[in-house]
Amino acid sequence: MRVMSVNPFLTSIQIARLLVQYRKRAKYTHKRAADELGMSVSKIRDLEHARAPHVKWVDMLGFARIYGLSPEEQENLVRLAEASDTPDMFHSLKIPSAFYTFLQMELTASKIMICESELVTGLFQTEDYNDAIRDDNAPSRKGPAGAAGFRQDRQRQFMDRPWLPEIVYLSSEAALRRQVGGPEVMAKQVEHLKQLDRDFSLFKFLVVPFEAGSYPCAGTAFRIFEFEGGEFPKTVYLESLEGARYLEVPEMVVSFQNDFEESVKKAIPIKDFDL
Repeated sequence: MRVMSVNPFLTSIQIARLLVQYRKRAKYTHKRAADELGMSVSKIRDLEHARAPHVKWVDMLGFARIYGLSPEEQENLVRLAEASDTPDMFHSLKIPSAFYTFLQMELTASKIMICESELVTGLFQTEDYNDAIRDDNAPSRKGPAGAAGFRQDRQRQFMDRPWLPEIVYLSSEAALRRQVGGPEVMAKQVEHLKQLDRDFSLFKFLVVPFEAGSYPCAGTAFRIFEFEGGEFPKTVYLESLEGARYLEVPEMVVSFQNDFEESVKKAIPIKDFDL
């Protein structure tokens, strides 16, 4: 029976898992598949990790041919590819494919562990705080081209939906005392975080105080995404000046989660933090 996902990103995940399953069943390596289809190995890997910016139905026909799929399996892949091409709120923006994947994961995860020790994480920034960051940074760091109101749209899309994920947000006293935009902007930013923590029972906002000393996640920024239903593995998202990385190897994910949990032990609830 064909199962279709309403969310285009989840549909691309279904495609990714099927492509891996079919390739292994056919005993193909990435290189052999790439050679026979005239594709790059990197493109095949992107498709198998749901990170390709576009999934084309004609490519699915190629996979069906070399992997020896049944007519029903081929039809399913083609229909999934067509469904994954449904436009969403981000499709018109010039967003790098790695960050586009991040945005989709943010909207579909059942639990998100956020560690950001230098600045307030973008999902919970106030408008004034975000404006101050954009004013202080070089033009190349000011976000997607043509994305007027992008932060507000992203936050609205995340918050205004039937369900919210569980969130554990680990910040640091350094991030909340850094004077981005000045004392008034920071006071409103901290109060905004406290208000979210009060209003949403699924949200837990924590702060590592200076007096706690060093901790495993000091100076880092990453996310750990968990998904219900086995549609996608637990994934670590890392962002740097050079780009973004996604880690799915269980041992590496566990290492990040252990560091996160050890750091949480040194944190205090944000309601107990005074600026």
